Amino acid sequence: RNAVTDEYEVSKESLGVGINGKVLTCWHRATRRKCALKILKDSDKARREVTLHKRACDGCDYIVKVLDVYENMYASNRCLLIVMECMEGGELFNRIRDRQDKPYTEREAANIILMIAKAVSHIHNMDMAHRDLKPENLLFTNTSDSALLKLTDFGFAKEGNNEQRPLNTPW
Repeated sequence: RNAVTDEYEVSKESLGVGINGKVLTCWHRATRRKCALKILKDSDKARREVTLHKRACDGCDYIVKVLDVYENMYASNRCLLIVMECMEGGELFNRIRDRQDKPYTEREAANIILMIAKAVSHIHNMDMAHRDLKPENLLFTNTSDSALLKLTDFGFAKEGNNEQRPLNTPW
């Protein structure tokens, strides 16, 4: 397969850094579509994350779309490069924090919960558990009040219903 840079122009602009890797801005060369490029050091865990996220986003508007996946060298490491739709509205965590003393109305909260429930229901129907559901892993498509909220980061996700113990981010 081609290098990611054959099809995408990669920026040094960081959209975020997580426990499993960093996310940069990139643009599809042909369409000029702005995307997010998540860079993971290649490992079995990273491959599982990519596989589960790619499967989970099919057929669900409430999970961040995986558009392309590449295996390339980056900073002298073999990496998986995941091109995803760019979520311009930021994290649910930041929206809650930025509201300060202005609580969500019942209708606003219900809409947020509905979008989260649709994402979780979709992956549970696929016999998959996300296992790291938190406001930082829920991203808005844009900054408007009517933006869709989508689930991302499948780094702790598992398939099958044999998981008996709770799991959360280790901090």
